[in-house]
Amino acid sequence: MAESQEQALQATIYKAQVLGGKEIVTSNKLEEDPFAGLYGEGGVIEPPYDLRVLTLLPEYSNILGQCIDAMETNIDGFGFTLEPAEGVTPGPDGKYPPEVEAERRRIKNFFRYCNPDESFTKIRRKTRRDLETTGNAYWEILRNGKGEIAGIEYLESYTMRLTPLDREPTDMVLRVKRDDNSYEEIPHRKRFRRFVQIRDGKTVYFKEFGDPRLIDAKTGKVLTEEEAKKPDVVLATEVIHFKIYSPRSPYGVPRWIGTILAVRGSRQAEEVNYEYFDNKTVPPLAVLVSGRLASDSVKRIEDYIQNNIKGRKGFHKILVIEAETTPNPLAPAGQKAGIEIKPLTEAQQKDALFVEYDEKNQEKVRSAFRLPPIYVGRTKDFNRSTAEESKRVAEEQVFGPERDDFDFTINRLLFPAMDVKYWEFKSLAPTADNAKDMTEMLNVFVKAGMTTKEARRIMEEILNKELPDPKGADWLEEPLEVYLAKLRSGIASAASPEDEAQAVKKFASFLIEVRKRLEEYELGLAQ
Repeated sequence: MAESQEQALQATIYKAQVLGGKEIVTSNKLEEDPFAGLYGEGGVIEPPYDLRVLTLLPEYSNILGQCIDAMETNIDGFGFTLEPAEGVTPGPDGKYPPEVEAERRRIKNFFRYCNPDESFTKIRRKTRRDLETTGNAYWEILRNGKGEIAGIEYLESYTMRLTPLDREPTDMVLRVKRDDNSYEEIPHRKRFRRFVQIRDGKTVYFKEFGDPRLIDAKTGKVLTEEEAKKPDVVLATEVIHFKIYSPRSPYGVPRWIGTILAVRGSRQAEEVNYEYFDNKTVPPLAVLVSGRLASDSVKRIEDYIQNNIKGRKGFHKILVIEAETTPNPLAPAGQKAGIEIKPLTEAQQKDALFVEYDEKNQEKVRSAFRLPPIYVGRTKDFNRSTAEESKRVAEEQVFGPERDDFDFTINRLLFPAMDVKYWEFKSLAPTADNAKDMTEMLNVFVKAGMTTKEARRIMEEILNKELPDPKGADWLEEPLEVYLAKLRSGIASAASPEDEAQAVKKFASFLIEVRKRLEEYELGLAQ
């Protein structure tokens, strides 16, 4: 890292801690980078920015943390669902084939128990926080004795470094889906890299996900099969590297890095305002007595300001400046020294300094994330209409594309390695707020011939809830209008009267839930 960049980043770290009204000052010096001896000839690539410093900045910024929280919650905080792959359809009884259902249960069990300490959603959220803070995030993929993927571990990004790409490509196999959802193995050659982690003084090497070679976790060297069987050898596990792309570095770069000076400036402005309360020395009022200033008055004034006026306790105390009268033989008898009361409130700070500057800085950081103000708690300029439009734009332009990118990683990297054929990973979005508009559109589609099953799939998006198909409900494939007309005329049929009654009951419950949501929405508009 260039010297100027290092100094600029270190200057943003403030380690003053307020404790009981007193300021405890510690050294601004950062610990030495544990990777310093591995950069360059050591075979490790130095990141463009100090990752340890980047992880601290959200704690010292009055806007950066809120932006990262908004990204974390709205992209990765709503869970996921499994959608059938192209060409996978249920049978006449509304059920998928046994092998399809078995695969769905296997996938759900994997994500439910992929980590013994944390849920998959929590791992995703920590990954997003690292990605937005440093531009990089890492997963360690664990395999069992059979070579099957068995778990996921989150790795702190500031502890990870990259090695250069291998000079020679490695032979590997790509698994590509055929039209029938089976996999075709295609020979491929790829230049892999390794990853290094130093934590608590211990160095560990990892290999890139999909690298078929045996690599020593202690040295990072490629091993033969005979060497790998030695009892003291620990094999490197695989890592998936998430990053915000940068064309100048194999590392990712956080999207807000261009506003680093705004983050630093806002922090300094807040410190100036904070220090005012402990260091202000301008009294609200001064009493001036005309005459010759006494010889010891200057020292007394300085001591009075420091001990009585300075700080919060002396906020309303006045300053009295004493003077000695000069003997004047021509002055009338009994003349006294003049007294003048002079207000000093104009010289006092009325409110915080640099307020507009700080607001502009916050806007710069927020715009780097392309977030509407409502997502960072600024709601005073919003009504219901502008809030919904802001959420729609953010969903289309920011959150939705990020979810799609994450889903691609799962479907393209993880699922082929897990031999997943019939299902695709899909991140869930927040429940739609425009339920009334969507329901009105749904009513038009139904009249145009939409089937009951298609209507239920759209309502799943509105309600953000899975609606399982009833057993033996062949009426799901009929246009909803046609089926309702059959019910009204009494000519609808089913596999059995019990199945028909159960199907009608479930669909009636579904319609009641939709109506309830619409009433809640209309009540919200009225309020």
